[in-house]
Amino acid sequence: MDNKKVCVWSSFIVAAILVLLAVATLFDLKVSEILYARDNTFGKIYEAIGKMPAFVLAVFACFALGENAKVNERRQVKRYFFYVCGYLAGILAFVDFGEMMLSSKLYALIAGAALSIPLSGIALLSMKDITAEKLTALKKWAIVVLFSVVVIGIVVFLLKTVWSRARYVDTQKSSAVFSPWYKIVRVEDGDSFPSGHAAFGGTLFLLLPLCGILDKFKGKEKAVFVAATLFVAIVMIARITDGHHYLSDVTVGFGISFFVQGAVVLAAYGKKLDKQVFDTQNKLERLLDAVF
Repeated sequence: MDNKKVCVWSSFIVAAILVLLAVATLFDLKVSEILYARDNTFGKIYEAIGKMPAFVLAVFACFALGENAKVNERRQVKRYFFYVCGYLAGILAFVDFGEMMLSSKLYALIAGAALSIPLSGIALLSMKDITAEKLTALKKWAIVVLFSVVVIGIVVFLLKTVWSRARYVDTQKSSAVFSPWYKIVRVEDGDSFPSGHAAFGGTLFLLLPLCGILDKFKGKEKAVFVAATLFVAIVMIARITDGHHYLSDVTVGFGISFFVQGAVVLAAYGKKLDKQVFDTQNKLERLLDAVF
């Protein structure tokens, strides 16, 4: 990846986040009143698939680590540990979709367990023809993905717990009232702020490092960036239309995702994004190598 392109694209995203947050600060409730559409299919679809990118990426990251363990470790326990983790991540990828289709948490888990089998198979097969050098590069990418997803999840969970903000849809059905995002007004069972779907959907940007690793991604940085941006934008809009989030929720959720990814990528690759692929001596990898 070209460093200048990354800086320009990152500046565009940061500017968009700041503008949206400013609009949300002034017109959060108004935006929801305009866009809210009760029980709309558009909102339900993206509620089902909005978090999927994070868990699908985690599946491929786990299998990349498993294949590295297969090549570099005599003891194969670590290898199968990562395979199992990848399979479990695949189940999580399909749970929301399963709930939408089956309206049952138990059946959704069963469906996720079934669908994770072919996804895991695809992830495993995708590693077969990769050279040892590129597999080493994928190890770093895999650590970046898993570390980013875990940190994003923790930050979102903690903020939801602290803010405990009422969702817009709840203000339409109960006595819950709107509160601006910058004020902590705790509500029982409130979990509107920030949006986990926007945060996890934003992990699609973690595909960008692959443009410097895998031949099939080379020269496609712009396409990956545009696709990730469009997906996140659609998820953000969808979550507002179904009343589960305000504009501030989705903006902060995506902002958390973007800045966490940026920090982790910087820790992993430093300023060598153009040569990121085979430089394995970095602080993040040395820190986590004992674990992974």
